[in-house]
This record gives sequence, C-alpha cells and structure tokens, in this order.
Amino acid sequence: MKRINAYKLLASSRMVMVSYDKDLKRLLIWLIGGSRGGLMRYRILSTLRERPMNPNQLAKILNVNYRTVIYHLEILERNGLVTKAGEGYGAPYLISDYLNDRWGVLEDVVRLIMPRANKGE
Repeated sequence: MKRINAYKLLASSRMVMVSYDKDLKRLLIWLIGGSRGGLMRYRILSTLRERPMNPNQLAKILNVNYRTVIYHLEILERNGLVTKAGEGYGAPYLISDYLNDRWGVLEDVVRLIMPRANKGE
C-alpha cells in the first residue's frame, strides 16, 4: 500500500516538473524570442550566470547604457528569472534558483529561436 502511494507521489511530482518546464519554456520564448529586447535579456542572463553583478557592472561588460540594463533586469526580476541580492544602488543581481535549476530549458529556447547566434554568425 505504501509503495503505491510513493509511486503516485513520484509520478505526480514529475508531472508538476514537466508542467513547470513547459511554463518556463513559454515564458522564455516570449521574453527572449518574442520581443526586440530578447537578445539583450539573454546576454544579461548569460553574464549573470557566470557571477552576480550590479547593473553598472553589467552595463560596462555588455557595453550598453545603464538604463537599458535596469529596464531588462526589472522585466527579468518581475518574471522570476533573476533575484536582487539586497537593496540600493550597488546591489548585485543573480540568476534565480528556479532558472538556474532549469538552465537547459533556456538553452533549448535559444537554440530554437536564435539559430544564427549559436553558429557565431
């Protein structure tokens, strides 16, 4: 009897994980592929995956305007893809645990919608 319940629980948790991945994939297609700022958001996420940074550091590394970085970070934070560690001007941003655990979904989306970016063209 206990085994059946354990299997049901395991199966249902896998179904929930698949559902989360589908939802994440839809979100990423919309945020990365469905808008003009998608490439910038992907660049920000990739850079933050290497190490947490504040918006000023990101702007310098990506060679873009500070306000551009802030705009995209706000969108990414609002959608649960990045987290701000602290308050104030110098607070760093980092990839959310949710996205970090499912980074492969982002890579799949990028391969799907940005084939030229993967070929280095």
